[in-house]
Amino acid sequence: MKRTYSQIASSSSNSSNPQEDTPSLDASSSSSSNPHDNYEVFLSFRGETGKTFTSFLYKALDEKGIYTFLDVKRLERGEDISPGLDNAIKGSRCAVVVLSGNYASSRWCMDELVQILKCRNDSKIKQIVLPIFYHVNPDDILKEKGRIWKGFQCLKEEFPDNEVKVKSWRDALIQLPKIAGHHVDDSTIEANFIDDFIKVVSSKLLDTALSNISEEGLVGMESRLEKLKLCVSRSRSLFGDVRFIGICGLGGGKTTLARVYLEYMSCQFQASSFLANVRETYEKKGDDGLVNLQEQILTDVLKGEHKVKNVFDGKDKLRKRLRDKKILVVLDDVDQLKQLEGLAEKNNWFGEGSQIIVTTRDESLLKSMCGEKEYIIHKIDELEDSEALKIFSLKAFKSDCPSEDFRELSTKVIKYANGLPLALVVLGSFLRGKTIDEWKSALDRLKKCPDKKIMKSLQISFDGLEETEKNIFLDIACFFNGSYIDNVMNIMDRCGFFPEIGIRSLVDKSLLHMDHDRNKLNRLRMHDLLEEMGKEIVCEKSPNEPGGRSRIWLDDDFIHVLNKETGTEEVEAIVCLHMSYEKNFTWRGFSNMKKLRLLIIRSRGIMCRPDNEYLPNELRFLEWEGFPLKSLPRSFQPHGLVELILTDSDVIERLWDNPMMEPLYDLKSIELRHSSQIRKLGNFSLFPNLEKLILYGCHGLEEIDPSITVLKRLTLLELWCERLKSLPTSMGGLKSLKVLDLCSCSSLRDLPEGLVCSNEDLDVTDTGLRDITPSVGDRKALKLQSHGWKNIWNTIVGNGLSSAGLSCLEKLDLSRCGLRDGAFPDDFGCLDSLEYLDLSFSEFSCLPAHFNQLSKLRHLDLSHCRYLKSLGAELPDSLEWIDVEYCGKLHTFLDPLIQCNLQCSTIYCVGCFKLVNKQGSQRTAMTSLGRYLQNPPKPSKRFDIVLPGNEIPSWFTHKVRGSSSTSLPLHPNWCTNKWMGFALSVCFADTGGVIYVRSWSWEIKINQEDWGFGHVHWPVKYVDGTNFKNGHIWLLYLPRDTYFRSKWHEKSGDIQFSFKPTSEFERLEFKECGVRLVYEEDIEELNLTVKDEPIELPAKDEDEGQTYSPTCSTSTGSPQLCIVS
Repeated sequence: MKRTYSQIASSSSNSSNPQEDTPSLDASSSSSSNPHDNYEVFLSFRGETGKTFTSFLYKALDEKGIYTFLDVKRLERGEDISPGLDNAIKGSRCAVVVLSGNYASSRWCMDELVQILKCRNDSKIKQIVLPIFYHVNPDDILKEKGRIWKGFQCLKEEFPDNEVKVKSWRDALIQLPKIAGHHVDDSTIEANFIDDFIKVVSSKLLDTALSNISEEGLVGMESRLEKLKLCVSRSRSLFGDVRFIGICGLGGGKTTLARVYLEYMSCQFQASSFLANVRETYEKKGDDGLVNLQEQILTDVLKGEHKVKNVFDGKDKLRKRLRDKKILVVLDDVDQLKQLEGLAEKNNWFGEGSQIIVTTRDESLLKSMCGEKEYIIHKIDELEDSEALKIFSLKAFKSDCPSEDFRELSTKVIKYANGLPLALVVLGSFLRGKTIDEWKSALDRLKKCPDKKIMKSLQISFDGLEETEKNIFLDIACFFNGSYIDNVMNIMDRCGFFPEIGIRSLVDKSLLHMDHDRNKLNRLRMHDLLEEMGKEIVCEKSPNEPGGRSRIWLDDDFIHVLNKETGTEEVEAIVCLHMSYEKNFTWRGFSNMKKLRLLIIRSRGIMCRPDNEYLPNELRFLEWEGFPLKSLPRSFQPHGLVELILTDSDVIERLWDNPMMEPLYDLKSIELRHSSQIRKLGNFSLFPNLEKLILYGCHGLEEIDPSITVLKRLTLLELWCERLKSLPTSMGGLKSLKVLDLCSCSSLRDLPEGLVCSNEDLDVTDTGLRDITPSVGDRKALKLQSHGWKNIWNTIVGNGLSSAGLSCLEKLDLSRCGLRDGAFPDDFGCLDSLEYLDLSFSEFSCLPAHFNQLSKLRHLDLSHCRYLKSLGAELPDSLEWIDVEYCGKLHTFLDPLIQCNLQCSTIYCVGCFKLVNKQGSQRTAMTSLGRYLQNPPKPSKRFDIVLPGNEIPSWFTHKVRGSSSTSLPLHPNWCTNKWMGFALSVCFADTGGVIYVRSWSWEIKINQEDWGFGHVHWPVKYVDGTNFKNGHIWLLYLPRDTYFRSKWHEKSGDIQFSFKPTSEFERLEFKECGVRLVYEEDIEELNLTVKDEPIELPAKDEDEGQTYSPTCSTSTGSPQLCIVS
């Protein structure tokens, strides 16, 4: 048992037996049969440091949970009393030698040192030795001079007749400086030194925890263990004394990580227990298996034999007998709540400081059993490609990497396994010793027939799903892997699968995960092998005939089933998304598919034979791109249909041609996008509960039936229809309508009276409307663009914005309206709810002074305002995002020499050459960053500025020329409470013309590990066609609390930054990149730097016709301005 520092410090006065609880000679001697299981650290020291440095070092080791041997008697008396410490030294994983000035004058210290070095050189023990040179110069030891040698000479004189012992002491003393050690001198802050030294000890001890793990199991384990330790340490402060930690993931690595953690941390606990294969034990034996596991915990913790009658008796015994014990328990591979409840139901079953580690594929188990503040989930990282290759190579080649002949094939295996350790191990073992041709054959077979051992392991998770969850899983595996989650959720909801619950459950069970694409939209992702498993499950039902399977996703299978009429009631869903060639089919093939609920066909080339047209009436979701009939079949009366999408059809003229058609009360959405032959839509009473009607691009549509008034639940109506001349007067009754899109309805002249309702969004771009004032209402978004905008805008302005009911307007799009000076009314400032304003491609030269009354405006787009000359006080302080891209005449904005309260987080000035020629790109960028850092409106947001320039600011401390990558060393104690974040900058130019910017980004890694937040993307989403032929600078700042997880704060090593183009084919010239750690005191330095940054001057000023030329710098470093006629 460990002693606390306070116990040690008071032991001489308060205890008659100071060795009772503290590791010392007697304690170590009694348990030396398995020496490596005794202590983690043996402290060797001279009494002169015992009550100072060594005591503080021991306290720090103890607080870190490192089990340390300390001879208390030496602390008490300051003298060396150590009759035979061999077993204590041998029983320690690591020896720390505090070599002080008088160390060598003690025969007991020197005996310890000799024994320590023997254990270091013993191949069976391989003890770690860490010398601390405490106010001792290692060179003095090698040169046999200084205080330590004086002490040794005194000791030598005490043993004139024992030359062998003296020689062994001398050899040991000289050997010590040759071992990498740590130094304490007069300049050392001992508290900081001890903190750093503890980290070194922890790192060294990790190796021994990994010694019993297979070689392939060790790959990447050190970083994963550090992450788990951090996760657990954080949970201590969050959740109190007893912690439940779930290690979750699909498969592979969880058990190994838990076992390594137990090996590494067990010495901090009174006892530990590892319960392997909980799921398998319960599957085979049921409650008897749980009883066996309960008995194992009791035996591991309390020792001896413990019998349990039944599960309830076991729970009672666990609660009563373990509640005062600080223990570490691992429950491995748990898949049911009952297992968890039987083994660790409540935190009051265990003593303070206990940890319960649960490895599982289903993270919802802990959520179901524990309160929100009683558990934490730790998701195990997927393997990096380099780690995957190493694991595979260890199995396939018995080495860290493949031979050159097999490298390309090995890469294909890695891609197939997609980071799944189980697959790497199985495939590596299978391919070991086989020829290249056999490898190729095996890979070809895997594409068609996945490995059964891998599939069997993965199917364990699938078999435990509810029926609805299985349906969702199989639909995603067969059709929707990689699709946007909103689309999948909508389709699953239409099919009646309750996707909110089902998809959440699949994510919890690690069968799905979500990621963000470059537009920050969520996509559903499924591991490639899980997708294969799902398809294999479907195909097993009918291996040779696709018509007997529940799902059809291959084009050829679809055509085969229709033309051969082999479809059966087993078919539930057909989704063919990429039919890129012409196919003929017969409608009769659908006749036997009585349970078809989902049909999605995307192909304009598919053709049907003239026969009895038929579609199954059980359909709930129907989408058909290029639908080949003039109307839906007469026999098609799908009373369960929820969504109907018939797009891009040059054939369909109407929906139904059946006067006997009965209403479809479940139909919520109809989309007929780009169906050019539709002339009229009528009889809306057939779908009275319709909520969405999308007629985008139906340019043949001339009339909408007045029966549309029955659609009391209609919330969205899109009418991009060029020939539509009028809307039914009855549309005023659409009381639920929120979004009305009339874009490109160029023949439309008026809106029906009363069309105010609850509309929130109104788009009248390119319409022929003369006035929309009566219909504006209290909507939140209004869009006017291009053709027809002027009459509407003039009418609104003429009536007054305040009287037009626009006080609730949050978004106003006036892009491409060509607004000129004087176009803004005096009461424009009354739009006090406006947050988003797009004035791009306008023709005014300045904004009106009252523009700053828009107190809530956050987003302002002024791009391509070619006559705009200056921006300043008229901008509201609330602005967060502003775009002045290609405002060619803009010469004043964010002026470093003028007081400005603007603190935008995103400033986009691409192509503003006149601006930087006047103000200087570096000075403008640094001034803007300084203003933001001094008083950020939202400290959690990043800062970006992009503007022309050929050199990044000199303020950056780590700069690299001609490169897009740089790194920053993380020195000890780099993360102080004064650290604010990172600043990055890159200067580049295009050498190949137009670039389509979509996903330029920074990739960030810490010690070659992904930092956990993905790439940092270019600040503007779409920048198609922008020309970066001249140099530009992108400067950004990433705040610590948002972009850097606390687990990185104690990291040392370095952090790597790489600027990534959209593709390798882009011809970019990288002039310079740089990075800097930003601390609070750096803000003042930043402001001083701004004054010294050079200003890049133009070759010729367009307005004045004069040429400017910068001369050499003055002695102060400031540029001079010369005017040349």
